Amino acid sequence: MSSKKRPGGNPARAGQAEDAREARRARAAALRERELARERRRRVTLVTTAVVVALAVVATVVVLVVRQRDAATSTEGATPAAATSASGGIVLEGSPAEGEAPTVDVWLDYQCPFCAQLEDTTGEALTELAAEGEARVVVHAVSFLDANLRNDSSERAAAAAAAAAEQDRFAEYTRVVFADQPGHDGNPGAEGDGYTDEQLRAFAEEAGVPDLEAWQRAYDEGTYVGYVRRVEAARAEQGVQGTPTVRLTPADGGEATDLDASRLLDAQGPQYLREQVAAVAAP
Repeated sequence: MSSKKRPGGNPARAGQAEDAREARRARAAALRERELARERRRRVTLVTTAVVVALAVVATVVVLVVRQRDAATSTEGATPAAATSASGGIVLEGSPAEGEAPTVDVWLDYQCPFCAQLEDTTGEALTELAAEGEARVVVHAVSFLDANLRNDSSERAAAAAAAAAEQDRFAEYTRVVFADQPGHDGNPGAEGDGYTDEQLRAFAEEAGVPDLEAWQRAYDEGTYVGYVRRVEAARAEQGVQGTPTVRLTPADGGEATDLDASRLLDAQGPQYLREQVAAVAAP
């Protein structure tokens, strides 16, 4: 007698197989979900890190900009020993004490063509008046032309001159700077070309600054930049609108007078200056 299997096999085993397939599908789905979750976390981490880095960069840039802005406007810094005050001009060598002779205050900008002309015509007379004790000569190196010419040469040159003043070479340094002013007396260039750091160093050497290393340190470290800015800030307070301005004050502190700049720039400028000084010095 023969026997036959029922179609469809064993229902219990079929159910078990289906359960196993469902379990595998569930595990695969859970695995995929875990992978997706891990990928989402990774992306979130990457985005968060990128944001943090970007914010850090922005913060660093802001700090640097603020520091640069503060450095560019700071009036902190040393005052040359030869200066009359923290924002005053530099007294030329040989000048008598305050009150013993008339005071000649000179405001100049190292990029000013007319200031270079004043140096040509009357600069020597100013140093002689100081050396002879006939006048107390005070030079205020300002830097307002930087804004007009869109550079920083006036400020750097004035700071370099202040560093030279610390070694008793202020008048000599001033003379060299003006002699080499771009466009002056046939020099290459034109107003606004300014001075390079290398030129300002060469001027110190030419002016006979004895310790060039000390001069260079003062220049590189900006030792007198704050002082130059204080002098510039004081310019407007003292009613000085342009350069060159030469102001004569009697020894007794009487009324100050601005001398005629056009006459000082003339070939007869030294004579005119001496006459004016003698006039206020007379008893």
